[in-house]
Formats: sequence, C-alpha cells, structure tokens
Amino acid sequence: MMHRLLRLFRLERDGRLERWPIGVVFALITRRRQYIEELMSLDAERRRRGAATDGSLDDAARALAREIGDTLQPAETRAERLRSDVKALRGEGTNSGVKGFSSGRVLGRG
Repeated sequence: MMHRLLRLFRLERDGRLERWPIGVVFALITRRRQYIEELMSLDAERRRRGAATDGSLDDAARALAREIGDTLQPAETRAERLRSDVKALRGEGTNSGVKGFSSGRVLGRG
C-alpha cells in the first residue's frame, strides 16, 4: 500500500497529472487520501496492541515523507501559475508601465 501511495505522489511531482482529465486527477487524490487514512488506522491499531514497528515499514514511511516533501514545491508552483491564469482571465494583471493591467488601457501618451 505504501508503494502505491508513493507512486501516486510521484505522478503529481513529475507533472504527469497535468495532462490527465480533471476527473481522473480528483479520483487519484481521493484514492491517495484513502490510502493515507488506511495507513494511519493500521498504525493506530499497531500502537494500540503495543506491537513493534517493522524496519521495512519505517523505511517506506521515510521514503513517503521524502516524496511528499518533494511534491510540495511543484504543487505550489502549479497553484501559483493557476492563480495568475485566473487573474489574467478576470482582467487583473500587472501594470506594464505603459498600459494599465491586462485590459491594455493606455495610461499615458508621450
């Protein structure tokens, strides 16, 4: 299960989800959430029973933590790009100094 979860995070980090239909992307995100919840409940049960952790499970958890950390920056970059695209569609842009915002209205004549 941990390896499946790693693969889902890798798909996002590598940018492969950008070309997929949004419905599929949301389904994968939902699947990822389900895997995380299931792993958390399994770990809670293991702790409740007082069982020792398996070394390979610890290694997989560390790999998952690294993958999540590596996925964060590309996800934030994509979110920022989407925010700027939405602003441009709304007519909110940056002032070029000659024309006002993305509307192209001339601010002054020289």
